[in-house]
Amino acid sequence: MMRVLSMVVPAYDEEAFIGSMIEAILRVDVETSGFTKEIIVVNDGSTDGTEAVVRRYPHVRLINQHPNQGRGAALRRGIDAATGDYILFQDADLEYDPADYPAMLAVLQSGDQVVYGNRLAGVIREFGRGLFPGKHPKQGVAPWAAALVIRAWTSVLVGHWVPDMYSGLKLYPARPLQQLELETSGFELDHEITVKLYRGGVAFGEAPIRYRPRSVEEGKKIRPKDGIVALWTVLRYRVTPYSRCVRALPRNVGRVG
Repeated sequence: MMRVLSMVVPAYDEEAFIGSMIEAILRVDVETSGFTKEIIVVNDGSTDGTEAVVRRYPHVRLINQHPNQGRGAALRRGIDAATGDYILFQDADLEYDPADYPAMLAVLQSGDQVVYGNRLAGVIREFGRGLFPGKHPKQGVAPWAAALVIRAWTSVLVGHWVPDMYSGLKLYPARPLQQLELETSGFELDHEITVKLYRGGVAFGEAPIRYRPRSVEEGKKIRPKDGIVALWTVLRYRVTPYSRCVRALPRNVGRVG
């Protein structure tokens, strides 16, 4: 029996990119991996033509939320709406290539495993290690270093080396993800989810992916202050009582504190 892969795409003023992204998702072959597609675009209060572009694709589910509430809020809407066995986060810009979906699906070892795309490994594979291993030539040193600091901070607090949390490609088993009590609305949702799933004992894996960073002028929305919010979010949900992190306790998984 084919399983369903729900791709959740949060989009805010992505008229220039969203059509190309949908086309790329439609082209990628997940059927060979045993999946069919459910594409969900959450239009997060866009003021441009994002909604009109998405409506050109009849097989794409469009969810409009107004006003703009943040990437995390859009992802939460998509998580709740998804009907698939697995849920995949895909940013609406062209920084991440849907052609990497099969590589991520190939990493799955069990029904409850999470797979994060690893940008650093993908960049090293393409460009070599260089002076700053894993930094794309178009990526600034500060964002590259900040991601490593946040990753190390999270790893210390959860007691495991965590995957690339700032990756825009993440694959989750639907059941554990939809059982989480999610609260954040910005980029920090990725960190909230990561900490809560680790505390729930869910297994994590990684797959090298391609990465093409874009600039602020091209529409990149994450800012330095989001790094500070990420550090606080990780600490907050590491010390929050676990009973408040989930809607219902996951079955057949361990638990960390």
